[in-house]
Order: sequence, then structure tokens, then C-alpha cells
Amino acid sequence: MPGAEAIPPAVRAAANVTGKHDKDKEKSMSLLSALNTARTSLNALRVAMSTLSENIANETNGKYHRHIAQFESRQSGGVQIGEIRRAANLGLLRDLYQQIAASAADDTRNELFNRIDHLIGTSEGKTPLIDDLEKLCSTFKTLEATPESDAAKNDLLLAADSLQKELTRLSDGLDLIENQVLSNIDTTVDNANAAMAEIDRLNARIVAERIAGRPTSNLEDLRDAQVAELAEIAQLRTVENDDGSLSVYTTTGLTLVGSQPETFTWNAASRTLTLSGSPSSNLMTDGRLSDGRLSALISFIRKDSAAITSGNIGDGVLEKFRNQLDELAFSLADDSTARTSGNVFVRGNSDLTASGITTAGGTLIFTVGGAVQGTVTINANDSIDDVIAAINAIPQVRARVDGHGNLQILSDGGAFTIGGTAAADFGLTTSTVPADDGLTFSYAYKMEHAEGSVPLTTGQSLSALTGVANGDQFTINNASMGGAVTIEVAATTDFTATPPQVSTVGDLIAVINRQPGMYARLGPGNVLQITSDDGQLAIAETTNTPLTALGFSVTGTSVRINGTALSSESNDFFVAESGNTPRDVNRTNFALAPALADRSASVKTSTRAEVVRALNASARGMNGSGVTASAKDYTGLATSIITTLSLNAETASTRAEESEVLRAGLERSLRDEVGVDKDEELQMMDVLEKSWKATVRVMDAINQMFESLERMMAR
Repeated sequence: MPGAEAIPPAVRAAANVTGKHDKDKEKSMSLLSALNTARTSLNALRVAMSTLSENIANETNGKYHRHIAQFESRQSGGVQIGEIRRAANLGLLRDLYQQIAASAADDTRNELFNRIDHLIGTSEGKTPLIDDLEKLCSTFKTLEATPESDAAKNDLLLAADSLQKELTRLSDGLDLIENQVLSNIDTTVDNANAAMAEIDRLNARIVAERIAGRPTSNLEDLRDAQVAELAEIAQLRTVENDDGSLSVYTTTGLTLVGSQPETFTWNAASRTLTLSGSPSSNLMTDGRLSDGRLSALISFIRKDSAAITSGNIGDGVLEKFRNQLDELAFSLADDSTARTSGNVFVRGNSDLTASGITTAGGTLIFTVGGAVQGTVTINANDSIDDVIAAINAIPQVRARVDGHGNLQILSDGGAFTIGGTAAADFGLTTSTVPADDGLTFSYAYKMEHAEGSVPLTTGQSLSALTGVANGDQFTINNASMGGAVTIEVAATTDFTATPPQVSTVGDLIAVINRQPGMYARLGPGNVLQITSDDGQLAIAETTNTPLTALGFSVTGTSVRINGTALSSESNDFFVAESGNTPRDVNRTNFALAPALADRSASVKTSTRAEVVRALNASARGMNGSGVTASAKDYTGLATSIITTLSLNAETASTRAEESEVLRAGLERSLRDEVGVDKDEELQMMDVLEKSWKATVRVMDAINQMFESLERMMAR
């Protein structure tokens, strides 16, 4: 294109004409003004055409905002490019930033749930945990039918081995996922800090370039790209300042880039995220970090009570699954006869009074079999471990922190009550004992028992039964009692008498349940069942034959005891690994009894019918860590856990798809507004080229007029 800056020789000569040719000079000055206007027009057209060329070159650049050269009049005449600004739609951009965060969060949660799906097998259409439990049940049924079969015993032990290994595999897999999430959090925090620092650096350059009067559109594009990266990490809002700099905040009010860039700090050990400039000691638990990739990652591995009790599918997912597996493992090893859990999170609490969970001087009173077994008083600064130790010192009562982080009370004597001023503080209520087949698997496997054949009711008078009279006596004994206890049938009940006197079936059950290691109930068929899981159970007639009248099988004076392990059999099945107590059983130490694991002892077969009933009984439940299940058998518990995870994974997948559709739609709308349409740019280029050519023709005409004027003045 012709040089817009060149002034023809004729123009320079005409501009120097003096006085005697005043009219000619006026003509020359008018022509000079017209030439100057044309020259500024060419300069402006050159910049505008260069801007269009840059736009066309960035047609496929998704981060490029179309540049617009704005023409304006010069005070001295002519035209110039006043500013090259970027195309913008601040409303769409704000909405896009919000959706970028939402999409990144949903995509992160979906990816993490996919990993869990792969771990539990549902992504391949398998459910090893459920399959192993079903196999355990089916092999016990086979053993029930063929107790003499060595193959049936071996298949049962193989099924138990497989179940234990599956729980270990799941536990190890969760640890691997958590380690990867921790690594991703480190990377995301580093990326966030780098983006904030880069936005601040670009802010400084944009301010400097504006002061110097130079265009900043390309720098603003670069800054927008950094803001978009930061938007993946947390939901943002931005404010453009008068000097051209950009302040960046989260939607929760945190300043990320203001007069300076802030810095995130992540502490993996304490699971805390802080931000310079914010007084919050943990942005996550304080609810200060808006949703985005960083929040989704941290929420997934949170372990605090708020996350565990949260109904949000992305909160505490790994810990909830661990808790559920812990409770499943414990339910298989639990040999208690009744249990109840509180609903207040106490796991790891080192000072119950200082944390406000309970107050010093509060009490917990435990009653089993109608008798107060003991009272625990909460002292100032007591930890949850202190309280559990005190409860475990009480006969017939055990305590632990359950898999959901709550205080759980268990009884060896059936139904029990919890009183005292501190019971409500822990969310504890009176336990309920499932009817009939409510015995746990482990209790059913271990229990030695004697069973009558006469149907009874708890309110029934003993002396009214055929063959039973007031004054009749019998003794019960087992390894835990340290001696026989005699019970006497009487017209009225007196637990404090020697021997204890009982008048009704319910009172008889209560007095037996007051004895350590003993449990009585009306079992299947409403017959009296007396059991012990400690071995060496003995029951004998002392005065007359009340036990014979109740339908017990008596040889001489001794009642037949079923379920006693042979010397070649193991009296335990699932246990805690060495170094742990039975109440500490969880997914990590759940084990097959050592004698069964090394095959030095065989499976106990005398309680196989009771075990099958316990395995099939719809008497299991789980309420916490995101799962609510009741009236389930053991397989049903596992199914509830897997189903809950699968449903949450499906929800996460759906949300991720929907979020991505919304993000892509907003991005397309924004690109339609601010991106480059090559056809439109080429059309505009054609208009500018025509204007350029027209202006050049004007300049040629002016130059010719100057040459004519020069010849006239030369005559």
C-alpha cells in the first residue's frame, strides 16, 4: 500500500509560496489540509486493517477476544484510532466463571466416584463384597446340611478368607485413592497460587501500558486466561478498577487478588486450608471456600463430624465408606446380645467437657436384667477414651466408638437401659433387642445353649406352669461367673434375696441376664433359651424338676448343653487381629480366628443351625455415614453400602454431564459475542480496503492539483 506519511514535492513547494500569490497560497493551504485529512485517514485505516488481520489470525484461539479499532476525529482535523478495545460481555463472562467452577467441581467428584466404582467393582458389573458375604451364607447352609463334610468345611473357610481379603483390599484401595487426592490438592493449591501471582503481574503491566498510552488488549486476554484457570479452583467474581487492574474475589468474600496476590496454604496432616489475608483457621470447615476443584478434592477426604453427617454426596466420601466398612466388619465379629449407639460425634475427642459435648458431674447409669450394673461419672477434661474405659469396667456392659464416630454401648445380658444426666449429651437411648433371630452371627457361632420346649410369655407365672411349684430351684454356671448361682421359684420376686427369687418368666429372664456371661430370652417358638458364649456352661436341677417342666432335656439333674466346641474345633470365627480387643474390630484388623486361618482347628458345627438363622435374620441395621438401613441381613447391609455408593456415583456422573453442557453452552455464547467471525472480519476488511483505495485516489488527485498549482505559480 502507498506510504501515508509521504508529502509530494509539489505540496512542499506550494506550502512555501509567499505574499504575491496570496490566493494561490490559500488554495495550497486548503489542499494541504485536505491532504492531511487523507493522510490521517490512511494511518487510521492501516491500524484498523492490522487489527482485523490479527483477529483473523486468532480465529481458532478460544481465549482470544476480538479486538475493535475505534475511529475518532482529531482536533486538528482528520481521523485517528482512539482506542483498540476488546469485545466483551461482562454478564456472560461472570456466568461462565461461575459455571467453570461448578463444572470443575462436578467433574472432580465424578472422577473420584469413578475410582471408587472401579474399586468396589460396580463399574465392571461385579460386587465382590456382596458376593463374598453371599458365599459365606451359602457355605454355612451347606455345612448345616452336611456337617460331616470336610469339603463343606473347607469351602466355608475359603469363603471366610475371601471376605477378609476383600475388606483388606477395599481398605488399601481407599488409602491409595486418598493419597492421590492429597497429591492433587497439592498441585491444585500450587496452581491457584501461581494463577493469583500471574494475575497480579499482568495487572501491573496493564496499568503501566495504559499510562504509556499503549494498547493492552493482548495482556487482558492473557489475564482472562489466568482468571479462567483460577475459576476452576473456586467460584469467583471480578471487579475492574479505574486503572485497568482487576481485583478477584471468591463468591464467599475471600480476596484472592487485590493490591497484592494472596496465598493458599494446605496442611495435609491436619486437613486445614488457609489463605493469607483471611483470619479463618480452616476455610473448609468454616465454609469460606466456594465450590470448585479445590473444594471438591478437600471435601472428598474430610474426616470431621460435619462432613460425616453431611447429606452432600461429595462430603467425606472416603471416610464415610471406611466407617461403613468398619461397621460391617464389626457386625460380623460382634458377639453382644444387645446394642445401641448415640448420635453425637465423639471420635478422637480429647476433652468432652471443654468441647461442650457434656458437663463435668454428668452421669451414665446402666441397668441390665432389671439391676443397676454401674454408674459412670463424667469428670472435667475426661476424653472419650476415659469414659469408654470406665464403662468397660462395669459388668455386662461394653463400650466403643462405632464406625460412625458415635459412642456405642453393648450388652452381654440382653435388653438394657441407659439413664443418667449425660445420656442425652451423647444421644444415647434405651436399646432394643430384635425379636427371635436377633442374635449376632458371632454370638450364634460361639454360644453354648440349653433350650426348653414349652411356649411361654414374659408375664406368665412360673408356679402356674404344670410341674413347677414355689420353692423349686436350679443352678446356672459358666466360666465367667466363678461359681454356681441358684435361682428359686417364689410367689413374689426378690432379686436381692439369697437365693434370688422369681415369680414370672420375665423375672426369671431378668435374673439370669444379671449374671456375667449369661443371656436368657424367649427364642424361636417362644421357648426359654439360656446361652453363654464363654464356655463351660452348666445348668442343673437343685430342688424338684422345674427345668424338666419347662421342656429342657435333663439327664439326671444336669441339663443338656448344646453348642460346646470339641477340642478339635475353634470356638471363635471372626475376631480382631492379635493386639486388638473384640470391640476394636474394624476393616483393617478384621480376621478369621487364627486356628481356623492356619487350619489347626476345624469349624464348629454344633451351632450351625443357629448360625444360619443369624445370617438370614433381617435384624441388622446401620444408621450413619450416609447410609440408613434397617431390617437387613448381613448381605443386605453390604448391599445397602454398595447401593448408596453406586447411587451417589450415578448422581455425580449426571451432574458432571449437566455442568459440562451448561459450561460449553455459556462458552459458545461468549465466543459468539467476543470471538472472531472470519466472514464478518473479511467483509470489514473489504470495506476498509475500498476506503483505503478511495483515500489513495483522493491523495493522488490532491497531488495532481498541487502540481498544477506549482506550474501556474512558476509562470
